[in-house]
Amino acid sequence: MKHVSAHLLSAPLVLGLLSILPCSLSANELVIEEVIVTAQKRAQSVQDVGIAISVMGADEVADRDLGEFDSLAGAIPNLQALDEAAGLPSFRIRGIGLNEFQAAFDSPVGVHVDEVFLSKPMLGSMGFFDVERVEVLKGPQGTVFGRNTVGGAVNYYSAAPTEVFEGGIKVGVERYQRASAEAHISGPLNDSLRARLAVKALDHGDDGPYRNLFSNNDLGELEQQQVRAQLAWSGAGTNVTFAVEYGSKEGDLTPYDNLFQDTPGGLPDVSREIRNPISRFTVNQDYFPTTDSETLSAALRVEHETGAGTLTSLTAFKGFERDNREDSDNTPIVSTNIDWYSEIDQFTQEFRLSGERDNWIYLVGAYFERDKLTTVETLDVADLFALGLTAFAQLGSDHEVDTESVAIFTSHEFALTDRLSLIVGARYTDEENEIEGQSFITAAPSPTTGNENRVPAANRIILVDADTNREDDDFNVKAGLNFYPGDNLLLYGSVSTGFRSGGYDLAFGSPSLESFEPEDVLAFEAGVKSTLADGRITLNANAFFTEVEDYQSNVNLAGELVPRRRNVGTLETYGFESELQWLVNEAVELRWSLGYTNAEITDVATDINGNEFQIDGVPIKGNQPVNTPEWSSSLLLDVSWPLNDTLVLDFLAGITWNDERFLEIENGADHLVDAYTTVDASLSIGAADRKWRATLWGRNITDEDYLRYINDVPAFGLFLTINAEPSTFGVTFEYSF
Repeated sequence: MKHVSAHLLSAPLVLGLLSILPCSLSANELVIEEVIVTAQKRAQSVQDVGIAISVMGADEVADRDLGEFDSLAGAIPNLQALDEAAGLPSFRIRGIGLNEFQAAFDSPVGVHVDEVFLSKPMLGSMGFFDVERVEVLKGPQGTVFGRNTVGGAVNYYSAAPTEVFEGGIKVGVERYQRASAEAHISGPLNDSLRARLAVKALDHGDDGPYRNLFSNNDLGELEQQQVRAQLAWSGAGTNVTFAVEYGSKEGDLTPYDNLFQDTPGGLPDVSREIRNPISRFTVNQDYFPTTDSETLSAALRVEHETGAGTLTSLTAFKGFERDNREDSDNTPIVSTNIDWYSEIDQFTQEFRLSGERDNWIYLVGAYFERDKLTTVETLDVADLFALGLTAFAQLGSDHEVDTESVAIFTSHEFALTDRLSLIVGARYTDEENEIEGQSFITAAPSPTTGNENRVPAANRIILVDADTNREDDDFNVKAGLNFYPGDNLLLYGSVSTGFRSGGYDLAFGSPSLESFEPEDVLAFEAGVKSTLADGRITLNANAFFTEVEDYQSNVNLAGELVPRRRNVGTLETYGFESELQWLVNEAVELRWSLGYTNAEITDVATDINGNEFQIDGVPIKGNQPVNTPEWSSSLLLDVSWPLNDTLVLDFLAGITWNDERFLEIENGADHLVDAYTTVDASLSIGAADRKWRATLWGRNITDEDYLRYINDVPAFGLFLTINAEPSTFGVTFEYSF
């Protein structure tokens, strides 16, 4: 508690100061606008949904740049984000999430775009644009979602085609020669057909925040384009939406911090302290990390009203290809220069029937998913090989993973009385994973071919030749109660189980094929949702307990060249979240959130001899999972001053605080990251009807220095870290018509 007292007390202090501000409107005239969500696949007020859910609308998404992973995580309690050097962003909720640089693993926190599941984190690596709202759901979500997620779900909803003509454009420039532009146009084509076109472009110049001593260049270039086109048709009892999206991204990735070097092109100075690089944004690399990514997706949604309810079909395809590289040793020496290539084709089909009969609300669904993932990884140690320090010149992995997931799921809500309802749900999942491919070394430097950087088969010395499959299935349930003691008060509680299938781990240089078992999840949640002060305040809070058996985590062992995924034991996590929204008066709005998570490995897996799993002789029982601060809090202040009948001045300030946390499961002293506070702010002037607006903004304006990622690889003697970006300032202008 000593770490958080000042931050927890700051919110009541602000509340007291704001309460004395003048208010010219009566309480009856000033209310928080009702927020409609579709968390349970039907339209409901967020205050009537008996689960822990946070929602951000279109204006807030735009004002706070919540299309980016880090920004969204800073706005929601017990939500953390990771976007490490390999370009694989992922979320962590209540201590449950992913910490991987390999592309093959699904996240236990699902990300959906317009209800389409993104099976691999790289599918979200370009961020999100033209967003209507974001809903964050916590805990297992298997009874209403096509693909099961044990940790929760982050759901992005795109702005839909409109029935009236509209359009808009937003352009911006910021520090480090960065420029951005977004635009959309939407409206009817005839009485039954509507369309929307949205585009986004980023252009980052060659004056980025990173300096490479080896090349004497500033780095941070990026060119990214995204476009989405939608058609929506409505007929008698039928609605059809078709969307197609394309994106490309080419430029520099975030490098690992510089370690040990201060001479351009020089050898490392190993006398330096491992956590004291010469500069937070200075590197000395011969193979600076870059990405060349491309994505194409299409989705068809059909809703048809029948006598039994609404029948929904959602068919989607997503393709993504990336060609990345990195210099993991942070030196001019060719000792760990890596090429990463991944390509995924994902097809999903979901059917749902939902409706209402008297006191019964029901949903029945079926889901099918097929993923085909190709991964080619090559690690070059040419300089070490030339010096005779290694017996191989390259390490490699070239394999294909096919995943099929089939599920049926159902959810029902029964009104027992006018104020009490019972929720029950169930799910059956069957998933099959098949892997075919190799890990290998080369006895001499070998050229690579094609975009995949593939080592010819004739030059490989095979370590693992994999051709196998596994099938996992499980049955999960949910039961809950919603109770309304009053019109503006909801009490809810639930118990649910979840399932995450097993799989395979085969990275470059792997001496064996690792097979890991499914996770089984048991989760309890209880909460309250209230609307107070005649509609000017909403205060929601919940408490939770989650147990994950056969917890899957990547582990860095000293005798292995890369982290491997294993079942390490049982993870237990418990805590609470609270969120407050307060319309102080017609000019001032306040949002405050607080999250607490106590997560640790309570039981440790044992081998066939009954010995507990350890990491290089160090027990992990009692350790915390990665990137899980015990406390987190955020405070947002939004103030509007009408300058006259047509002009408004807006001030937005957000403070986010995160407690100390570990960034490796070993929980070593070098893995502990201190607590940190970030401050974002903006000042804008524009039309009262938001037709136009000009904004001056800053992110991390206090230039807080904190570590976001650590990859400790003892076999290579590497300790790879990524710092947060420095303070960034910019201006944007937006116009709507």
